[in-house]
Amino acid sequence: MNAIEKETDKKYFVKRLNIIKGQISGVSKMIDEGRSYEEVLIQLGALTNSLRGVGKNILENYMQNNIDKKNKKEVEEILNLINKLV
Repeated sequence: MNAIEKETDKKYFVKRLNIIKGQISGVSKMIDEGRSYEEVLIQLGALTNSLRGVGKNILENYMQNNIDKKNKKEVEEILNLINKLV
């Protein structure tokens, strides 16, 4: 399987993952501070959504850059379905 090659794409994905690292640190701090279960769970839900979003973006990037351009309509349909699922 191919790798992420464009530097702009790499920087974007690393930036998003660094934001998620910060969120994880924040949740750890919340637990240390004795914050409520509800507050912690809300932040964990946000983390889960953030990770799914990055995964979805990486999949979209792969499909747009590696699937034959003559299948553009099919790629758009698949991405649309993925957006409905995730």
